[in-house]
Amino acid sequence: MNTPIQKSIAKMEGTQGIIISLLAVGYLCLEIVQVEAVKMLVSLVIIGVILWILPRIRGSLMIISIILLAAGIILMLVYGATLGEWLKAARINLTLVAIFLFTPLLGIPVRTGGYVEALKVVLAKKMNSPSFLFVGSNFISHILGVVLNIGAISIVHELSKASDIRNNRLVAASINRGFVSTIFWSPYFSAMALILSSLPVKWGDLLLYSLGLSLIAILVSYLFEKPYRIETPRRKNEVHVGEAELKYAKRKVVELFALLIFMVSGVLLAEKWTSSSMTFIICVLSVVFPFIWCLLNRKINEYRQEFKNHVFTGIPRMKKEIVLFLIAGFFSGAFIKSGWSAYVVEGLNGAFSNFNIGIAYVIAFSIVFSAVLGLHPIVVVTIVATSIDPFKLGFSHEFFAILLLTSWGISNTVSPATAVNNLLAGLMNVELFEVSVRWNFKYSIVMLLIIPFYLKIAGI
Repeated sequence: MNTPIQKSIAKMEGTQGIIISLLAVGYLCLEIVQVEAVKMLVSLVIIGVILWILPRIRGSLMIISIILLAAGIILMLVYGATLGEWLKAARINLTLVAIFLFTPLLGIPVRTGGYVEALKVVLAKKMNSPSFLFVGSNFISHILGVVLNIGAISIVHELSKASDIRNNRLVAASINRGFVSTIFWSPYFSAMALILSSLPVKWGDLLLYSLGLSLIAILVSYLFEKPYRIETPRRKNEVHVGEAELKYAKRKVVELFALLIFMVSGVLLAEKWTSSSMTFIICVLSVVFPFIWCLLNRKINEYRQEFKNHVFTGIPRMKKEIVLFLIAGFFSGAFIKSGWSAYVVEGLNGAFSNFNIGIAYVIAFSIVFSAVLGLHPIVVVTIVATSIDPFKLGFSHEFFAILLLTSWGISNTVSPATAVNNLLAGLMNVELFEVSVRWNFKYSIVMLLIIPFYLKIAGI
């Protein structure tokens, strides 16, 4: 039975969920109705959410958020920003927040369709092979991460328990790197929303190059961890699965992959055939597709319950990240107003002359090293993506977009501030520094060295 205090907390979180959800509604309104009154109203809602939620968060994210907000306000005042510029700066990362709020709904078919149970049945017997444990965990976390986002981490960790291999580093590295390499290309991540809303590029133009880097990341990860050198342990408990059960489970796994292919190809086709923005397409798909799927599979009650859980429980848990994203966007708007980006471009060009691959390394390493120090990659990537013209550095928009996406992804492997490392540390009862920096630092350095060369060789 819930105590009065627990009921009060649940009620407060429910209220937070509803108010933060207004940001998602506001984004849709802006996409449909491009009028100044709506822009002003949405900007005021954003400011209200920041002022209401910020005092209720704790830890390093609160400190970073307050510093960025104060710095942004000072820059806007010093450089004489107009009211319109203040309101526009508040909206800069709204598209990113909209993706963050909508895409968890895509996981409803996966969670309610029995697909996770089917994966357990199909993979159980093979998980005792070190190579299969590593590659399988890596691949499944990558694929499920497309639609489940951070929710894929705990699921794949649970799947890995079918193995008698007790190697925390092997499991954590496979899950971590498999998941974050999804950021390189998935349209359902906030990183892609930020890049597509900041640069004049299409997702379809980035897809193949980004997928290539994802494959390289998985290969490099395998070579780093060398699971083939680990001896296969004897089974403590044999796994017995009936033929009918296995056949049904395999059918469900095929169905799951068909579902994922549909979600990705649907976005690709919608981007090509409509004039709507990628973010708008994904937000609409995130609401409509799970509803239709649940309707056709007679799981509408499950949809209703999952939707309520997302609004009243899931969204309040994301409030720290949402406020940080909004404030990072505001600060980048202030940075643009200050004109400091011109000095950054001049400094980089002066230091490297025509050696633009050197500039690419500076940008990539800056994103990752700031993440190691605890700064969420959203901060640096937002500033760089919104304030710097890649042509002035000698890059195409596509080169710049993939550089930022992959640097963001790699920074997630080593950052103590990201959700993936905090979740893995908790699930495995391992020190956060161990899971993030110690186990992934060398891997991240190698990937950072590869990325600019890959983009240069690919001729992007």
